[in-house]
Amino acid sequence: MEELYRENSDWNSIISNISSRKIQDERSYQDLKSEFSNPGKLLDLGITPTISSTIYKMSLVKWTPNRIVDFGNKYFQVVESSINDEKNLLMFSVKAYIPVAWTSSKEFFDESWDLYIAYYNKAQGLLYVHSSAKDGLVKRLVDLIAKNASQVQGECVFRALAGLKRLKLQNVGLNKNKRGLRYSMHTGTEVNEQIPDIEANRAIKSNIFGKGYENGAPVSIGCSYKGKIWAMDSDSLDKWITWCNNIGSKILDDSIDTNQVMKTAMQAEEIDKYPKLQPLSVEWPTELLRKDELKINIKTTTWEGSLMLCELLFSKFIDDNKGFEIKLKTEHNESFISAHIHSKGEVVFSSQDELSIKINENEIKLTEYFNSYPPVIFMSDTSIIDGGLRYYSNEQYAYPYSKNNIEDWDWSGIDISIESQTPSKIENSIQYHTIKKIINKYDFVFDDDGAGEVADIVAIKNTDDTELTIDIYHCKYCTKSNGVAKPGARVDDVYQVAGQAAKSIKWFGNKEELILRLISREKLRLKNKKASRIEKGNLKNLYTLARIARYATFKCGITIVQPAISKAEVSDDQLSILGATSSYIDEVSGIKLRVITSK
Repeated sequence: MEELYRENSDWNSIISNISSRKIQDERSYQDLKSEFSNPGKLLDLGITPTISSTIYKMSLVKWTPNRIVDFGNKYFQVVESSINDEKNLLMFSVKAYIPVAWTSSKEFFDESWDLYIAYYNKAQGLLYVHSSAKDGLVKRLVDLIAKNASQVQGECVFRALAGLKRLKLQNVGLNKNKRGLRYSMHTGTEVNEQIPDIEANRAIKSNIFGKGYENGAPVSIGCSYKGKIWAMDSDSLDKWITWCNNIGSKILDDSIDTNQVMKTAMQAEEIDKYPKLQPLSVEWPTELLRKDELKINIKTTTWEGSLMLCELLFSKFIDDNKGFEIKLKTEHNESFISAHIHSKGEVVFSSQDELSIKINENEIKLTEYFNSYPPVIFMSDTSIIDGGLRYYSNEQYAYPYSKNNIEDWDWSGIDISIESQTPSKIENSIQYHTIKKIINKYDFVFDDDGAGEVADIVAIKNTDDTELTIDIYHCKYCTKSNGVAKPGARVDDVYQVAGQAAKSIKWFGNKEELILRLISREKLRLKNKKASRIEKGNLKNLYTLARIARYATFKCGITIVQPAISKAEVSDDQLSILGATSSYIDEVSGIKLRVITSK
């Protein structure tokens, strides 16, 4: 591992294999493993159960995990089992013999292996049971280890959806009392139409699956009226326990109104015209962001480069808001891409430039890729445009940013119409001035300005090699009027920088990869014989920070620096945009937005 962090390492080949989260997860797993009196083989296999459980109430019920010895019969048998008395945890594997479908002979059968986990949280009085078997014998297990425990079923199961911010309901199954119709499944825009029936008790929730954010992290959750709760994920045993504890606390919370959860979820609508709202930012498709960007290239007839050096910017709405234009910006040139609503809910992309995207060895036209996976537009009301769909929330985001929280700096001697210091280090620029103001607070400061940037400035403080503070700064210039750049209350001075701030939260999903990205961008800068991006520290320090990030905890911050805003004259419209952006950033990442302006 240490060898990989030397300066001449091939980062392209190792980025996908190294993760600070993996190291920390392994530590936690080993701690849990040490608590088992007889760990057995299962714990050595590094099991990653799917995140799912049925839940049972254990009031006045005795927990007897040792009775697992009576679980098997002639059709299946327990092969490996382990008990953790400290955590009240039971885990075992089952080998089953299943008749084959192509003969009635009893001489032929298939073998299948399944995992069972039972965890008793005494404080909650709840028993959680996981089974990998499609038709697992969960009831048989519960009767053995917790006789007379009662299964949690019905409406309270849907409390598991509570607390998710910006919840998107992917599908909703309902049982209706209408004549001739019992069960119905609804997806996308159909979900909106079902909420009145749910509120009026004309429909009973059967199963719901959705995605959102909780505690600043993306999550998925599925619930069934019959009692099963799940996520679209697999993880370690200790992470499964943590997940169970969180779900259980919601199940026991009688104050949660499940119908209210449905009402406050984001809703979807097919659009035949784009709303008359200000776009704040454009982001690459989610499907693309999940891939290794070092293996993705954008090509034109004259240039080819990494996705890391490309950026999408919103240009304008066109054709009476039935289309829009975005700009693809690279270090070398700009190209324009248009999108038009072909029919309700369907968008078609086109460009006069020859643009293609190369993912590994596969290459297609960029517009064709966007037709399947469109870029995402973040709007000023925090709604999202994804192709021909608009996702919006019924929750009000009209919370103005507190004027008292705005920090006003003195910009004397600075030309606030000049944003970037550029490789030439323009001393009266906003970026240069900001770097000089903050540089003593950090151990490492990086100028990341340019297409594909994390932010204009990335600053890192290392505390005892155990905690890293990573703050990113987004700078914006003040436009001139009659040749003069004067701070004021113009809402246009807020839109773009607010969008950049909202867009940048994606980088905090994996902090180690953020640092590795800085290494790659510094190497590319030096390769092109340009000035170093490092304002404080050196490349060796950056490698050290990457190594520390494997074990460290993190504090993260996002700051807007916009001297075009006057704190004294700040308008309600400016505060509304900043407030909506701040709320969004807080909900999705748990990070508090900081705003720096003029006096």
